[in-house]
Amino acid sequence: MRRASTLLLALAQATVILRASVPESSPGASGVLVSLVHASRLRRFTATERVSNVLFAVMHLSLVFVLFVPVSWRVIALAAGGYAVRMWAITGGYHRYFAHRSYKTSRAFQVVLAVLGATSMQNGPIWWASVHRRHHKHSDGPHDPHSPVQRGLLYAHVGWVFDRTLPRPRDESNVQDLLRYPELRWVDRHDWIPLTAYGVACFAIGGVAGLVWGFVVSTLAVFHATMLVNSLAHVWGTRRYATDDRSRNNPVIALLTFGEGWHNNHHHFMSSARQGFKWWELDVTYYVLRALACLHVVWGIREPPPVRAAAPASQSPTAPVVLEPLSRPL
Repeated sequence: MRRASTLLLALAQATVILRASVPESSPGASGVLVSLVHASRLRRFTATERVSNVLFAVMHLSLVFVLFVPVSWRVIALAAGGYAVRMWAITGGYHRYFAHRSYKTSRAFQVVLAVLGATSMQNGPIWWASVHRRHHKHSDGPHDPHSPVQRGLLYAHVGWVFDRTLPRPRDESNVQDLLRYPELRWVDRHDWIPLTAYGVACFAIGGVAGLVWGFVVSTLAVFHATMLVNSLAHVWGTRRYATDDRSRNNPVIALLTFGEGWHNNHHHFMSSARQGFKWWELDVTYYVLRALACLHVVWGIREPPPVRAAAPASQSPTAPVVLEPLSRPL
């Protein structure tokens, strides 16, 4: 399994090395230098990382069982329902709540968000928020954990997970607001428990077919859809705002991730719980948050201001901007 993870990282690094002929003045050229410099400073995976890498490989290899297990509406519904609930837990919980604090909720529902998110095989809420906050601080720069501009599309999608040149992932200096909750620290340290419990539940509901479709297929679908935001949403789509990074608005990714594909909107006003700024920009995560607000489960939902400074993609970040009104909150 270790060879598999090493091979995957090598493929990701190859996408960078192939770009070595790009002039240093070209976008992404600095990523080549960073990659080559880091290549000589490999660290050892922690025991937890080794287990995670093995699980990641086993989950993907297990996809072959879809060819052998019986398919029924029951297991398809289990897979679709598991995708919907856990995708929202990532987008509405891990991302818009833990990483950006774009709304408020009770301490009890905060734990619910943490546990549901941990069933998605994307580590615990504190780790996730820390990595994502570093992404925004260094977006598409040399220190961005997963920039396709710096180190290639494959690396940004999944290669960074196996990168031994990166510092150890337990950098908690930027998540002090989350560390004060012992229950969140417990979920973060034991994120494998909700994941395992979800797998057992899928098996109990649908047997082996339920485990394959409801757990393996659904979990990997959530994982890779989320990773599309890290990778494709920085290279494919349109740019409404002249942000300092390469973030894009992509309706296909927005559909798959319940609104996360409006990534250029998000990078322009990252503290907003609403990422589909126009009425036609589908944002299911935001709609669910509004419904929960009606039930008084969440409150203090942050909205984008009525008017934001917007620059066409053809302009540089320092060029004069135009004012573009946003549609009102739903």
